[in-house]
Amino acid sequence: MKKFLVAIFFLGFSLQASAEAEEGANGFDVDKLYFGGGLSENDPNGPNATGIQIFVGYPLTIKLGSGFYALEGGYMNSGNFKRSVNGAVVSSSAATGFWGTVAASWRMADRTNFIGRFGLDIGDDDGLMYGVGISYDLIERITLRGEYVIRDNINSLQFNFVFR
Repeated sequence: MKKFLVAIFFLGFSLQASAEAEEGANGFDVDKLYFGGGLSENDPNGPNATGIQIFVGYPLTIKLGSGFYALEGGYMNSGNFKRSVNGAVVSSSAATGFWGTVAASWRMADRTNFIGRFGLDIGDDDGLMYGVGISYDLIERITLRGEYVIRDNINSLQFNFVFR
């Protein structure tokens, strides 16, 4: 069932990109792509691990209310989880995988936005993922984000830079 949901989700990604490519005279506008990455503190209901994530996004032309929407896809590595068992440090391997979400943002103040996301994780923690956070535009092309993202098994507090 999860693989079916994943297929439907990414079909939606490709249909939206296809619709936008037909919309513009020059097709898909590569200049609109943005990139990001950062660190995360991950909690699998036990000791935390520090991980990384990288992602790419593309703004959508869809307008629903006052929000701005984008498709984002990326890769995450949770880092190795370590815990102490009877005085010995036991390490478990990192959770890794690709993900895709629809991210929405709403302006809160001059350079501050509220962020919400919903999508799918495909990998060691496959299933639904969603999150909320705040972004702050440091300068015109660089944004700092802080988000709390929930997956089936791992919750993450993420700090990312976005480059436009």
